[in-house]
Amino acid sequence: MFHHSSIEKAALAVLPIGILFTTAQTLGRTSLETVVTSEDPALREEISKQTLQTEELRKLPGTLGDPLRAIENLPGAARSPLNTGLFIIEGARPSDSRVYLATAEVPQLYHYGGFTSVVPATYLASVTYLPHNFGVRYGRATAGTIDVDLRAGRKDRWHAALDANPVHIGIEVEGPLPPKNPRTGEPKGSIALGLRRSYIDAGLALAGAVLGDPPGLRFTNAPVYWDYQAILKYSIGGGTLRILVLGADDQISLKFARPQDVDPSVNGQFSTHIQFHRLQARYTRRFFSWDVLFQSTIGFTQTELALGRSVNMSVSALGADYRIEVQREFSGDKRLLAGMDVQTSYVWLNAAVPQPVREGEFQKPPGSQTQILAQDQAYFVNPAAYAELSYKPHPRVSIVPGIRFDYFGFLRRYSIDPRLSAKLSVTSLTTIKLGLGMYSQDPAVQDYFSSFGNPLLRLERATHLSLAVEQAIWKGLILEITGLYKHLWDFAGSSSMNRRFGDGPFPQDIRPERTASQVHGRIFGGTFLLRQSLSKHLFGWLSYSLLRSERADCPTCSQRLFDFDQTHILIFAAHVYLPYKFEVGVRFRYISGIPQTPVRGGYFDSDVDMYQPVPQTERNTERLAPFHQLDVRIDRKFVTKKITFQVYLDISNIYNNPAQEQLVYSYDYVQKAAITGLPILPSLGVRGEL
Repeated sequence: MFHHSSIEKAALAVLPIGILFTTAQTLGRTSLETVVTSEDPALREEISKQTLQTEELRKLPGTLGDPLRAIENLPGAARSPLNTGLFIIEGARPSDSRVYLATAEVPQLYHYGGFTSVVPATYLASVTYLPHNFGVRYGRATAGTIDVDLRAGRKDRWHAALDANPVHIGIEVEGPLPPKNPRTGEPKGSIALGLRRSYIDAGLALAGAVLGDPPGLRFTNAPVYWDYQAILKYSIGGGTLRILVLGADDQISLKFARPQDVDPSVNGQFSTHIQFHRLQARYTRRFFSWDVLFQSTIGFTQTELALGRSVNMSVSALGADYRIEVQREFSGDKRLLAGMDVQTSYVWLNAAVPQPVREGEFQKPPGSQTQILAQDQAYFVNPAAYAELSYKPHPRVSIVPGIRFDYFGFLRRYSIDPRLSAKLSVTSLTTIKLGLGMYSQDPAVQDYFSSFGNPLLRLERATHLSLAVEQAIWKGLILEITGLYKHLWDFAGSSSMNRRFGDGPFPQDIRPERTASQVHGRIFGGTFLLRQSLSKHLFGWLSYSLLRSERADCPTCSQRLFDFDQTHILIFAAHVYLPYKFEVGVRFRYISGIPQTPVRGGYFDSDVDMYQPVPQTERNTERLAPFHQLDVRIDRKFVTKKITFQVYLDISNIYNNPAQEQLVYSYDYVQKAAITGLPILPSLGVRGEL
């Protein structure tokens, strides 16, 4: 299965985000209007849906030409630390949300480092952002959902394009497939092919030859990534068949010239290799009065990581995702959606890693922690069934009740989640929207896998309640104000208690449970969105999110700030079309700093021959400095008889603000400093199309 309960979660089991932060510290010290087409019959009744058109996705400043980064500018979407490309939706963990590509879950949408997505901008058909109260079609998540779909190739003629920017170069080819439909004269099918490769390694090799390697570091395999896509769409048997093939591969390897001050075990080499490959077949057809979708996705994913003597792991997974969905309209005022989806995966895990660091805990040097050896295989099967009815008892009223059933095979637990959304059109310009629903997910693998946690954990649960008012002001100008509350319970947290794991009246298996389903919390606040949709002259929006995310580590503990709380998020984005085919866009962001647990100092631990930190008892009582950044983009189109050129200059962080990303400490934890983000970063891109 392609969600975090198998592949991504298995990687998190041995590679918690804290290790990524520690790696970054080490390196730092040494140097959407969604288009729902006929082939996708799913109802789109979610009240919290935010959508962007393709034009808006491609031309937002600060995205470096990558459309999926535009998601970070929508209400409730926070900025991920260290530019990792993780999606933090309304103050929840990245692993609490789901990312779909063509309605099948994927382990990642970005290449390593988060600069570029694994799908070219021109192949996107739709991006749907659902931060809360999403419908029953989506499950196994307690936060939000992002669904990305790809378009089919064009049928008018054959096209070719060359795309180049400072990071990669890519080529795309698309066109019609014979024969032609005798009634319409159009080809029955089309195909689109794409291939991209980065050339960061060539640039670093040139810089190293001229300037030398950075102090203390030497690349043995410079960052390299490549990806490929093939989309075949064909009319057959009275329906539409779509075959999708895509994959991506990322590699990086560098060598430390000497042991690191805080953790001498971080010595030698840091390397990572991440790859995934997917094959998907989707068939849609109308049978009698029913629109039917059949879809099957199979794929392979592998993650390998090594960091000095502390971390060495490999996670591989072979999985499949199946979905059957039907929809029918009754009497014009009722529509029924029903379906089943089944996710399966076989996972191989081979790891020698430190004890996982969980949310709210302070990240200690990996070399000072107990190392866990894990060699295991596991098979997961997670079936689900869902149904949803859209009913309009009055022309101004729409009610959508639904229910979803999930079974989590590894934990042998199930959930039944009812959901309800409703819309009331007070006037032709004013709409009130209400959402209420329950959501479930399995804990992260590092919380319930026998080598790391407690296999008897319960499912993590959440209830979403939201109320929104949408007001049309002028042509294409919309104001939306949303209030929301999320109640969370039975989330996994650290435990020092012993537990009986054996069966029978005289069980012998009594051992530490490590984790327990005892964390509860809440997310509450609201969002404001003033948006001008795409028009002849401009598009843009002003968005402000005021959201508080809190957790309590035990039933009697008081609430504290969550690790991913970013209370204030202010976004202004605008793009203007000027004469002579010039276009100019600006984006400004202000976001609260990430919560931090202060360190009182350190003590020398002779057992591991290094200093250990002494964090404050109360967690997350301080923050990094707020993040703020201004980005500018300039586009110019050149048109000839045969070739169209699109040239853009995208400048991120134009006033060069050194944004704080992560705190780092001296070897004895007496002094501290902050790793800062990227400086002013210009990106010149060119796209030529035949």
